[in-house]
Amino acid sequence: MSLHSGNIAAVRARVGKRAFSNYVDAAVQRQIERDNLAELTAAHEADHEAFSDAEVDAARALLRGDADG
Repeated sequence: MSLHSGNIAAVRARVGKRAFSNYVDAAVQRQIERDNLAELTAAHEADHEAFSDAEVDAARALLRGDADG
């Protein structure tokens, strides 16, 4: 596995050498979560209709932790 040298430098500038692996691991985890969400959304929309604007807004509010959801 290899990373673009510019990305390596940018990460090291943010977190230093010692925290590099943790930073990259967290980024990979976030991407996996986004991929999983995209797959679930696509599966739902294939079986049903697309989410309404109100449903998307409510989901965003939940993700932000808004009390009113």
